[in-house]
Amino acid sequence: MRAFVICLALCFMAGCASKPDYYISPAPVTIPKTATYWLDTFNVEVRGESKHFMPDDKVRQELGVDLVNRLLNAKRYATSKQTADYLLDVDIVYVRHIIDSNGGLSNLVVSDGTILQSIDFGYKVKVKKADAEVLHFAQNRPGLVPNNWRGQPQQWKTIGGIITNTGNSSVERYFTGGLSDYILDDLRDIPSR
Repeated sequence: MRAFVICLALCFMAGCASKPDYYISPAPVTIPKTATYWLDTFNVEVRGESKHFMPDDKVRQELGVDLVNRLLNAKRYATSKQTADYLLDVDIVYVRHIIDSNGGLSNLVVSDGTILQSIDFGYKVKVKKADAEVLHFAQNRPGLVPNNWRGQPQQWKTIGGIITNTGNSSVERYFTGGLSDYILDDLRDIPSR
């Protein structure tokens, strides 16, 4: 009985390890590592407005340009829609968490609505070929803040913005210039042949 339970547990773990968490498809799909993509549709819903940060249209533009540039740098972006191996439909929800103390004690230090605390970044990507969906995946990445060695200068700018009561509007370019890396990583993780 003990051997049966161990065998069953090992089979279950092997089955769970056989595909990434995000991978959602009715049947197993493989995409060549050299496949090229074309951004067919790109929709961004922006939440958390403030006059101190980028207008919604600018956020949409920055995120789209960043995604295309990352695909180009990875040599995975097609030269045209007709030559692309796969088309991408991307839907993004970009949520700003802006500190609002509602007139509390922190108002003595910093004005409300000038500090971007974090970003929630959620996305759904549909991969299509010949107008038929091949697969789709989605991720929700809540509470993102600048981190690691690239984000450290943004942390210092935020502290400086709090101390001088000037805000940290420059930190938003850090986000719009790097969030699409998550999508690119997920595209790379699609099983290939």
